[in-house]
Amino acid sequence: MFQPRRGFSCHLAWFMLQTTLYASWLLGLFPFTFDSRRRQLKRSRWLLLYGFILHSCAMCLVLSSYLAVRQRKKKNAFDRNPLLELIYLRFAHTVFFSIGLLILMNVWKSNTILKIANELLNLECQVKDHLTLKNCPNFNCFLINKCVTALGQIIIAVLFCLWQENSYPKILKILCCLPLLGCQLIIMHFHTEIILVYRYVWLLNETLQDSSKLSCSRIRALTSLYDRLLQLSETGLATNDTQLILLLTIYLIGNTVQIFFLIVLGVSMNQRYIYLMASPQLLLNFWDFWLNVVVCDLTEKCGDRTSKVLKQFTDLQHHDEELERSLNEFAWLCTHRKFRFQLCGLFPINYNMGFQIIITSFLYVLYLVQFDFMNL
Repeated sequence: MFQPRRGFSCHLAWFMLQTTLYASWLLGLFPFTFDSRRRQLKRSRWLLLYGFILHSCAMCLVLSSYLAVRQRKKKNAFDRNPLLELIYLRFAHTVFFSIGLLILMNVWKSNTILKIANELLNLECQVKDHLTLKNCPNFNCFLINKCVTALGQIIIAVLFCLWQENSYPKILKILCCLPLLGCQLIIMHFHTEIILVYRYVWLLNETLQDSSKLSCSRIRALTSLYDRLLQLSETGLATNDTQLILLLTIYLIGNTVQIFFLIVLGVSMNQRYIYLMASPQLLLNFWDFWLNVVVCDLTEKCGDRTSKVLKQFTDLQHHDEELERSLNEFAWLCTHRKFRFQLCGLFPINYNMGFQIIITSFLYVLYLVQFDFMNL
């Protein structure tokens, strides 16, 4: 799949795709097996049950660890600022609920995920006949960035779990990170799906640009491919819109709480070393959030570019009426149906929304500082 692969970045992206797949299988988050005879994926109830039981036990372990830590003496920061403790507790409850719902939704919508995965397999087999295959630099770049960022988030979570003061052995503390790992893999599935759609649209645009003359049958094949990519992106977004809303909520609240935490520790308690310890996680949080925004915005712009590429053919005079009709149908499809990523049909995922969420995070920090200024 995903040929051609030349160069270090292509091989690294391919390795990370395989790692994500096998990790998802291992944790029961991709409960499908490959039918070599039909060359299709099929759902495995045993993998589905295994993943549900595994993550249910991990969530119970996280809850017991959290309660064990809560029974111990309060942290100095919470003694210094009761508002910080209140916000931190609400954030912890939100994260616990959101991760549990993410894993539950992954089980509930497994049939739809199966259809999306099989459609991607079918597309990969069919695009070789209609598109000029090239290496897509953005595909490799954003896939590697997402995998490295997810790995960084997991490493920081493991270190945080090991740092917690409870009587659990280290292996159980590490197992407490399984829900977070599952959350990262679920979001990675959506990220991979969108970046694959972007890759196919990019290849379609490159094929149109490199072709000085196109036949009527090929134009119809490209129109059908474009329509399938539109349906695939719409199905993927409808399947993951709840998960994405929860994810964006966690990013918004988490970044706000973490910055306020740094202000209390660094300014009020004069523990400046905390900046060096917490800054990498804060940067990873912002970068991880921004990657999800950029991939959706990039796909939208690549889809809009298809209309501009088609214009070089529609502006020409064609003696073949059938070819001209096919080009007009393709242009009509690109004009009236575009790649748009809107959560619940209301909130677009693009640069503007990304900037607004980042600005909102800092505004909430200012509100907290103004509201609790006397305790700082």
